[in-house]
Amino acid sequence: GCKRTVFGRKQNYCAYRGTFEYRYAPKSKIPYLINELPLEDYMKGVAETDNNSAEGYIKAVLVAARSYAYKNISFDPPTDKRLFDVFASTQDQLYLGYTSEQKMSRVARFAQETAGEMVTYKSNVVTTPYFTHTNGKTKDWKNSKGKKDRPWLMSVVCIYDKYKKYYGHGIGMSTHDAMLRAKKDDWGYVQLLQYYYTYTQVEKIY
Repeated sequence: GCKRTVFGRKQNYCAYRGTFEYRYAPKSKIPYLINELPLEDYMKGVAETDNNSAEGYIKAVLVAARSYAYKNISFDPPTDKRLFDVFASTQDQLYLGYTSEQKMSRVARFAQETAGEMVTYKSNVVTTPYFTHTNGKTKDWKNSKGKKDRPWLMSVVCIYDKYKKYYGHGIGMSTHDAMLRAKKDDWGYVQLLQYYYTYTQVEKIY
C-alpha cells in the first residue's frame, strides 16, 4: 500500500488529484512516480503554510508558490534531463495532495480564492523565492557574476525577525516576518507580496 509521511505530521499522504505516471530516468537510474494535474489542483495541495495563520499570510504564500510553480512549468515533452516540473518536497515546495486539502481546508479555499493570481514585474510573471527567517533583513539577489539582475528581489527590513542567523537562502519573502505582519499589523496578501518583491504587481494571469 501507499505510504508517504512527513516529519511532524501524523497523516499518511496518499490521496492525489489527477493521474500518476511512472517514468524511469536512464541517466540517473532512478524511477519516478509523477503526479500530473492542473496547476490550480496542485495549489490546493501545497502545504507550505499552516491552516490557522492569518488569511493575508496564507494567501501571500500561495500566490508566491503559484508564481514559482508557473515559472517552472515546461510546455515541452519530458526528456531524460527534465521528467517533471517541480519536486513535491521542500527542494521546490511541499506538495501533499488531496489529503492536505482535507486537513487544511482554509488553505485549499484561499487557493481557490486567489486562482490565477501571480506576482509580476513589468507584466511578466517572476520567480518568487521565500524562506523561513532572516537576521533582520532579506538579501539582495545576485547572479553568479555578482550582478543584481532581478530588481524585484531587493533587500528589505524584517521587523519581526529577531534571529542572529538566516534560516534559508535569505532572498525574497521571510515567511516568519510575513506571518507576523499579517497577524499583528493586519497586512493583506497584496501588501505583503509587494513589500518583499519590490516594484511588483499581483495580477490575475488566467
